[in-house]
Amino acid sequence: MRVIAVFPEMDTTAVERFRRRWDPLATAVPAHITVAFPFEWAGPVSGLAAALQPVITACTSFAFGLSNPTVWDDEYLFLLLGDGREQVSQLHESIYRQVLRGARRPTRFVPHMTVGRQADEVALRVGVSEAAAMDLPLIGRARSLTVYRRDEDGRRVRELDIPLGAAS
Repeated sequence: MRVIAVFPEMDTTAVERFRRRWDPLATAVPAHITVAFPFEWAGPVSGLAAALQPVITACTSFAFGLSNPTVWDDEYLFLLLGDGREQVSQLHESIYRQVLRGARRPTRFVPHMTVGRQADEVALRVGVSEAAAMDLPLIGRARSLTVYRRDEDGRRVRELDIPLGAAS
């Protein structure tokens, strides 16, 4: 399975400290903004890179801000994107429309960074409160898209880092 994400250029110290407490995937993958959720790609990664090229060329690097901690699906803790929301939404739509046409996609896409996952409602409320105490908004820059895969051991392996706006 592969995922397409933005690994933001920003100081992620506070986010990673928070995630170590609240996110079971904190040690598996650094803080990121998912653009395309786990999908299968039958061909070589070079074919995926070629298919992504028109989408990446059409989107230049952009600034973003993360704020508004919120609970999603009664178990995830998100920081929602304010600035940069439109660019991430456009990348998401373009990738599914042009590259991953047959892939299963979320029924509703909300640009965000996942910072926690808890099944307990009380714990989630505490998490939202603690997340709000971070110095928000967190400001960063998206300069590239990253394709990573999950191997059979659950490790995340980066396969591609492609600069936004770059033509091959």
